[in-house]
Amino acid sequence: MRILSLIAATTLGLTGPAFAQSIDFGDDSGQWSNDGECDDPRFEGPGMTTTPLLDADIRADATDCRTAYEAGRLALRGEAPLEIERDPVFGDDTNEWANDGECDDRRFYGAGMASDLAISGIGTDAADCRSALESGLVAFWDMTAAIQATQCDAVNFGDDSGEYAYDGECDDPRFEGMGSASVVSTNSFGTDATDCSRLCGYGAIALRDY
Repeated sequence: MRILSLIAATTLGLTGPAFAQSIDFGDDSGQWSNDGECDDPRFEGPGMTTTPLLDADIRADATDCRTAYEAGRLALRGEAPLEIERDPVFGDDTNEWANDGECDDRRFYGAGMASDLAISGIGTDAADCRSALESGLVAFWDMTAAIQATQCDAVNFGDDSGEYAYDGECDDPRFEGMGSASVVSTNSFGTDATDCSRLCGYGAIALRDY
């Protein structure tokens, strides 16, 4: 999906990479450098990290920030904002794992889904999810239909051996809904029994594959 960076330099006929040459990106001395996300708080946009921004990372994450800037996924704060072309149903391809052949959008379920799913994946993996839907590998997850199809008493919820057991959220990737954790992973399969069974009984979660 095409991403357009609307920056003042375009009015002068300069390309993104040429304009980037005038920016002092610094070096890669930051703790989180070369992780695929820009940590420099001078920038903003979908190429930024979702963790708190620290002054210590100014000019300390050069490779990540330069790569994202030249791809049109960042702008310096104060520049014209990024305009991202979005599909009204699928969103865009700004996810870190976009175009990897797996759907990372939790609105879907099925064999074409990624093993780890985060709320941030919603609407940010358009190409993968569209392809998977058209191939019959995923379908839209429907809360009402899932609740009706889920028989909580018949589910083996497992045990409470997971790292996030007893935190009031269901971390088991078999479930979805308002009671689910913001990030679910296959590593948590069947390891959050108390949370998940309680939330299932309240209708706050239901099986993803129903």
